[in-house]
Amino acid sequence: MSELRTDSTTDDLTRLEGDLRRLYASVIAPPSPTRWTSPRMRFRMRQHSGTAPTTRPRRIAAIALAAVAALVVATLATRAPLAPQPVLAVQMQPGGSSVVCKLPISAVTGNDLTGFIVMDHGHATFQPVRTNGTTYVPALGVWADVLPQMVAPDGRAYVSETFLYGRPGAEIISVTDARGTRKLFESNGPDFIVPLGWYAASGDILVIKEGPGPWHHELLDPTTGALHSLPFNLPLVDGFVEPGYGRNNTGIEVWTLTHFVNGRTTILRFDPASGQITEWFNSTDGTGFAQIVGIDSEGSFIIQVAERDIWHTALANRSGIRIQTMLLTSPHHLTVLNHGRAGDPGVAGAFSPLSVTMGNEVWLASDDGAIWLYRTGAGLQQIARVTTSNQGAPSVAISGPCS
Repeated sequence: MSELRTDSTTDDLTRLEGDLRRLYASVIAPPSPTRWTSPRMRFRMRQHSGTAPTTRPRRIAAIALAAVAALVVATLATRAPLAPQPVLAVQMQPGGSSVVCKLPISAVTGNDLTGFIVMDHGHATFQPVRTNGTTYVPALGVWADVLPQMVAPDGRAYVSETFLYGRPGAEIISVTDARGTRKLFESNGPDFIVPLGWYAASGDILVIKEGPGPWHHELLDPTTGALHSLPFNLPLVDGFVEPGYGRNNTGIEVWTLTHFVNGRTTILRFDPASGQITEWFNSTDGTGFAQIVGIDSEGSFIIQVAERDIWHTALANRSGIRIQTMLLTSPHHLTVLNHGRAGDPGVAGAFSPLSVTMGNEVWLASDDGAIWLYRTGAGLQQIARVTTSNQGAPSVAISGPCS
C-alpha cells in the first residue's frame, strides 16, 4: 500500500512541479534594485539598435509571485514526508588512483548537497555538511556564502558585501578572518562598489566603481579600506563582450575580454598596468563558442571550444555536441587536452568556470558530475564521478582547494 501511495504522490508532485514551472516562467518579476544586475551585464558596450524591454506593473507581478510561493510551500509539504532525500555517491576513476585529499564541492540537485569528497588511493566517500555557505575557506575551517574569488589567496580571510536598501548605492563591504568580521568600507551612494576578488599584483581587492557616469576599476586596501585608482580600465568593445578576471592560487592574475560575434569567439588579454590589449584566440584557432574555464599557476588559460553554445543549452540537449578542452599558453598557441562529443565516455563536458588552482593543479567540474584535474606536465584526467540516488548526475561546482 505504501508503494502505491508513494507512486501516486510522485505523479501528483510531478504534475504540480510542471504547473509551477510554467507559472514561474510566465511571471515577470518586479523591477529589482540596480545593484542586482550582474557585473557581466553591466559591462559598458557601444549601443546597438533594438527594442527596449517592457515591464508589467509591480502589483500584477507580486500577485503572481505570491501564487508561485504558495505552490512552492504546497510542493515542499507534499514532498517532505514521502520523497526520498537524494544521496550523493562518488565513483573514483583510474586517473584518481594516486589522489589523497579532501575536495569541497557543491552539487546542485533537487536539494543542494554541499560537503567534501574524501579521496584516498582510488577510494572515495562523501561527507555532507549542513551549511548555507557555498565556498570553503580552509584556514578558517568555515563555509562562506561568497564566490571562491572572494577568498584571499592564503585562505585566511574572505570579503563579503551587504546591501543597505532604501538608497541607491548604499552598501557595506566587510572582511572576515580569524579575528571575526569587520567593516572595511561603507558607501552611501550613489556609486556602487562591487568587489570582484583579490588582486594578485598588489594583494588588494579589485572592485568596480559604478555610478551615473562611466564606471571604472579601483583597488580597495584590505587593511585601511582606502580606494586607489588604476592607470587604465577595460575599453569599450563592439558586440557582446564578457569580461573575465583570471584567478589562480595568487589571486586575480589576468583580465580578459571574450568577444562573441556571429557564433565566433575572440579572446583578448588586457594588461591593466599598461592598457595594452593582446589577442590570444580567434576563429582560426577554433571554430565555435569558446569559454575560459580555468587558469594555471603559470598564467596559461584552460579553455573549451564547442561547435554550439553548450553552456546555454539545456542539459538534456547537450549530448553529441563536439567540444574540445585546450591549454592556451601564449597568443594562438594551443595544446589539445581532451576532445570528442559531449556525453561520450572519457569526454570532458561543459566545465563550470568555478575552477580552483593550487600549485601546479587545477580542479574542474563538468555538468555531468565528473571531477577533473589538470596537472602541469601530466595533462587533464578524470578523477571521479558524482551521482545522486534519485536524480542521476548533478551539476557540480568546486568549492575550494583539495587539501
